Amino acid sequence: MQSKPKVLIFIDWFTPAFKAGGPIKSVSNIINSLHQFFDFYIITSDRDINETSAYKNVKLNVWLEKRKYNIIYLSPEYRSDWIKNHLTEKKYEVYYFNSLFSKKFTLKPLRGLNSIYENQKIIIAPRGMLGKGALSIKPLKKKLFLIVAKAIGYYRNVTWHATNEEEKNDILSNFGKEAHIKIASNISLCNIKNKEIVKSKKNLKLVFFSRISRKKNLKYALELIIGLENISLDIYGSIEDDTYWAECKKIIEDNNLNANYKGEVSPINVIETLSNYHFTLFPTLHENYGHVIVESLTAGCGLIISNNTPWRKLKEKKIGWDINLDDKTKFKDVLKYCLIMEQNEYNSIRNNCYIFVENEINTDKEIDDTKNLFKTA
Repeated sequence: MQSKPKVLIFIDWFTPAFKAGGPIKSVSNIINSLHQFFDFYIITSDRDINETSAYKNVKLNVWLEKRKYNIIYLSPEYRSDWIKNHLTEKKYEVYYFNSLFSKKFTLKPLRGLNSIYENQKIIIAPRGMLGKGALSIKPLKKKLFLIVAKAIGYYRNVTWHATNEEEKNDILSNFGKEAHIKIASNISLCNIKNKEIVKSKKNLKLVFFSRISRKKNLKYALELIIGLENISLDIYGSIEDDTYWAECKKIIEDNNLNANYKGEVSPINVIETLSNYHFTLFPTLHENYGHVIVESLTAGCGLIISNNTPWRKLKEKKIGWDINLDDKTKFKDVLKYCLIMEQNEYNSIRNNCYIFVENEINTDKEIDDTKNLFKTA
């Protein structure tokens, strides 16, 4: 029996981590869909994002064999030397990086690979980090890095994993037409949560479900509901930026908003949680995919989001709205419309969400494209 190609995955956080959101889900879904074709090995950190202590009941700094992959959780003091030595001692058919700017799990290992081997297959998934909205946060630092990286050929001979045409164009605009790019949309593995909830006139339950950081744009969401009565907004997600969260809390307190922070949710409970709300309000600055968008649809939760995601023409599909962030009036008008929406119309939107997931999400094409991304011949 021919051995399967070995794929070494670098990712800053992986299960049992969940606070980092999308990249963890993306990699998990790749492994769940393709483990019969590839042997996956994961190098990751020993703690969740922004945590000061390591996981409990997880062995560190040794390879652990799971059912569909092997993984090693590296402690900070052990990490750098171990990765350097491992790359020297063992060669893989494919190296897959899940960040553009991570010093520990992209930049240092990539530099090491380039100094050890030639013509190895290296894939980098920018995970939306090259989008205009993402680059608008700490722009000078990122722009300088990208200029230098391109000048010295830091990312030479890599294959870029773009999840859609927009991300492909972002890569081309930053690394030029010589960049080698393959498109493979994210794989989503969600089970529909078919559940009915009450929607009466003058009652609107909104949910914001994402990391609390400037990129996710919670402040904008809070500003939208100022002055609107009978609207509640529940907020879920890890607090990534304490300063930003303080700014959000001030808006809530100063305007006496019915907005409540509900904490973090384990991945196993995400769909169930979202199914209790009428609409997801998500005016993000940029998403190259947006797992929470798919999870919302799977839960029957309609969408009120920015147009900075791949999910467009939502009104035509009758599952929500995608709106330009420059048009705050349009956002507010949609919220007012949803507020007075009654049960029959809302039931139709909820049912359309389920139909959309069944027809459009996780088709064979996404799996085949991702399989071809990793192929070595």
